[in-house]
Amino acid sequence: MKLRIASLAALIVLGFTVNTAGAREPALLSLSMEHFRDSASVTDDRADGTTTITTEKGFAVHTGPMKMVWNDEYLKGVIDRNTGEKSFQVIAMTIYSGNRRLYQTADYQWTDGPKSAPAIQLSTQREGCPLGDCTYTELIAFNVDEDTLRRIAAQYVPGKPTLWSFNITAKPGPGYSGALSSAEFAGFLARVDEAATAAFPGAKSNTAIVKESAAVIKENTAIAQQNAALAKQNAALAKQNAELAQENAALVKGNPALSQGKPVSTSPKLDLGIGGIAVAAAAEQPNRAGILVTAVNSGSVAQRAGIIIGDIIYEFDGHPISGLADLEAAVAGCAANSSVAVKLYRGTNKMALTARF
Repeated sequence: MKLRIASLAALIVLGFTVNTAGAREPALLSLSMEHFRDSASVTDDRADGTTTITTEKGFAVHTGPMKMVWNDEYLKGVIDRNTGEKSFQVIAMTIYSGNRRLYQTADYQWTDGPKSAPAIQLSTQREGCPLGDCTYTELIAFNVDEDTLRRIAAQYVPGKPTLWSFNITAKPGPGYSGALSSAEFAGFLARVDEAATAAFPGAKSNTAIVKESAAVIKENTAIAQQNAALAKQNAALAKQNAELAQENAALVKGNPALSQGKPVSTSPKLDLGIGGIAVAAAAEQPNRAGILVTAVNSGSVAQRAGIIIGDIIYEFDGHPISGLADLEAAVAGCAANSSVAVKLYRGTNKMALTARF
């Protein structure tokens, strides 16, 4: 389905560099037309009157300890069930950090010379900007006509698929290069042809509509009854709140500190200010286990200590950390205004930081 070629993406979360595509995955050219045909997804949308076919599930390269997909290419087709017209796109997904790239033109070589098509920016997600360079997840597309697809598919020879390469230019920064197997084109079009001749889910019968309407009316009646009961409960709560307000006024009157707006001594719960998940040691890193930091709250103790997303905390205030319960217990044991040692992995490197509550 896709071949990862030149795509600049640093493994921001854990500090690893993405390996060259295909280093740990089955070879793209080993996959047959039948594989892409059978793994293609077909989605009918009765509201829009369309059928969408994609090869997104046919092939993907996963890299790094989190098995992330950093770059992805696949085919997408949409059939208009009212007119029978078809439209086709090559879709590319890429994750990178640094400056935002504006993808402009897709170029590819064809039998009668080079061709180009405008790049379409389908979606952009931006993360991690408060911590440094932003990490972007871009979904890009360009249109291709059915004749081009079928001519590429016609070149497929079982057991000997070839690659169709393309490049999407960007400003600023490097472009996106990728390639698709002729087996993917052949399998994709086989599924498109099957979908085009398959029966489209029709409109519901009048009997079914009447039954559904009756069920909706019954449900709405039940909701109205529930709302009436909730209104009654809200009235009772309002009365209770008024009584509590009177009691609070009496308490404030009898407590000089409260009446003068002075703070009352409390024992606040300490919070490190991170989100995370427990990770176990991997075969290549048998000693690296603990809590993988997935979020760092702005202005938190963790942010001031220098903890960033992707760090793996394995010791806190001298306590080994193997799960969220361990970290919560260690934080709870700290005193207010105290400073504690935090030991963590950043990538493959061990680091020691100081958290100050």
